[in-house]
Amino acid sequence: MSLPPITFGGLATGLNTSDMIDALVKVEHRPIDLLQRQQNDLSNKLSLFNQLSSLLGSLRSAAETLSTSAGFFVNQATTSDDSVLTATAGSNASTGSHSISVTSLARATTQASATFAATTATVRQGTLAITVGSTTTNVTINAGNNTLEGMKDAINASGAAVTASIVQVAANSYRLVVNGKNTGTANAVTIDESGLTIGADPLPGFGVTQPESDAVVVVDGISVARSTNVISDVITGVTLELKNQSASPVQVAISNDTAAIKKQINDFVSAYNSVVSFIHDETKYDSDNKIAGALIGDSTVQTAQRMLRSAVGGVVSGTFVTLRDIGITMQDDDKLSVNDATLDAALAKDAAGVSNVFLDATNGAAKQIMASVDNLTSASTGLLTAKINGTQSSIDDLSDSMDAKETSLEKFQEELTRKFAVLEALVSQLKSQGQYLTQQLANLPKIS
Repeated sequence: MSLPPITFGGLATGLNTSDMIDALVKVEHRPIDLLQRQQNDLSNKLSLFNQLSSLLGSLRSAAETLSTSAGFFVNQATTSDDSVLTATAGSNASTGSHSISVTSLARATTQASATFAATTATVRQGTLAITVGSTTTNVTINAGNNTLEGMKDAINASGAAVTASIVQVAANSYRLVVNGKNTGTANAVTIDESGLTIGADPLPGFGVTQPESDAVVVVDGISVARSTNVISDVITGVTLELKNQSASPVQVAISNDTAAIKKQINDFVSAYNSVVSFIHDETKYDSDNKIAGALIGDSTVQTAQRMLRSAVGGVVSGTFVTLRDIGITMQDDDKLSVNDATLDAALAKDAAGVSNVFLDATNGAAKQIMASVDNLTSASTGLLTAKINGTQSSIDDLSDSMDAKETSLEKFQEELTRKFAVLEALVSQLKSQGQYLTQQLANLPKIS
């Protein structure tokens, strides 16, 4: 293995060649330092652009919620007797009141076997046919599972829409119980034992202990039947969950959940203000400390600021025509402020009119914000997206330039080191020659 050459900088010349080389390399490194500072500035801006894009995404999400009636309106349902039924209302439910009586609940079929003295008692072998609705499942009962316990496991493993379990009635008294998984007459469970023909053991002796039934409710005087106790197709947008039969009608009231609607509006305002605050902080000039925001003067950020301000300043037709009419005003710092009392009054007077200020197809604030954010952040044509991509490209170009300059600088340092080594060798040779000549001259005979 060859060893690197050993050099003794300045031994011959008396010069500190190592320091000289370092100083010359440092001078040549200044353009790289400048590129590095440029790249650091761009990296900082790129991070800020990405933060702005994220904030705009959150604003768009908040605006999207308010951009349709289904998203804007949050309804609530209350019942006069939760022990009989509960109700939930979707955004498409109409406000109003309904009178509902529960005549009967939906039930699943329950069948139980005859009584056996032990869970290991044997039963006849063959095929047990379980039919749920119109679907029949054949369960094989053989020497490996022809006990009460074995039959239970075989039924549960069969895939039939039933659940089997063993109930201990008393000491030495067990019954195999089969419950349908689904309620209603359409899911009636029948068990056919006629295929159990092998051996002399007794048949299970299944019989119905609870017949299947549909839920029957009377809604505003109209009787309807359903196979389940959770009913969502009788009153549009309302889901009823039946608990018990009712002795008298239960009143179900559907109304706008004003608190939830206000929260969505306040979420929108908060998201808008987050964007405005970010832009303000990154584009301001601190005159006391003479420090400029990293994005001050950036044309894309200025455009975004103008677009957002314009988006919330639209005028629509109806009871309320601007955000100001419903209590949302723009402050001197461009942030939005919500007057709760004015918003409450507007929602109480005309909730649909309030919603129109946001979701109007032409000038609705939510619609306009969504369009503005899309113009800024669209993956293909967004102004901010183009700025992010361009900044990243510039950072990559600077990295390439610095890499090339670093490579060139390494060669420059190597060449300097080689030249100084040659100089040291030459000076050393000249010194040797001088010493030789001096010795020779000293040995010459003196001339008297």
